[in-house]
Amino acid sequence: MKTAGWSTRRVAGQVHRSECAVRNCWEQWAREGNHARKTGSGATRKTTGREDRRIVRQALVDPTVTRSTIRADVGVAIVPQTISRHLAEAIHKSKRTFRALPLTPEDRQLRLQWCQARSMWNVTDWQKVVFSDESRFVLGTDDNRVRVWRRPGERYNPPHTVLRHTARTAGVMVWGV
Repeated sequence: MKTAGWSTRRVAGQVHRSECAVRNCWEQWAREGNHARKTGSGATRKTTGREDRRIVRQALVDPTVTRSTIRADVGVAIVPQTISRHLAEAIHKSKRTFRALPLTPEDRQLRLQWCQARSMWNVTDWQKVVFSDESRFVLGTDDNRVRVWRRPGERYNPPHTVLRHTARTAGVMVWGV
């Protein structure tokens, strides 16, 4: 790509690497005629293949397990980022549980009535309505939410990936009155 006249930025965007990495690779190519990593470069592995598999298995068995619990169970002095990296390699991501508000038949009926009462509203009427979402703003590092390890497409697979509310939550408005 560089020999074809592409800019470093364009190459970096195409191969999903930083501009610095592309620049270093190009300089090594110009200097040595190759772009291979030097032997022994990079950090040494702290876990064995068996420990890696154990980390992934724990996330499969209990998707709500925390990185600190996994680290204690594996018994190796590793940082939480290492656990996240091993799980990401196994296509697991840490996600918030899907929150579902169960609608009772009465809630459904009230929502239907609310919609039917406003079915003939025009644009002027709707401009007087304020819609708000249920966004939370967290200024710290911990949002105190349960997180689960899951693969893509597992969003709605119970039992661990769906957290059901059993009561009304502060800040959640229920229409229909």
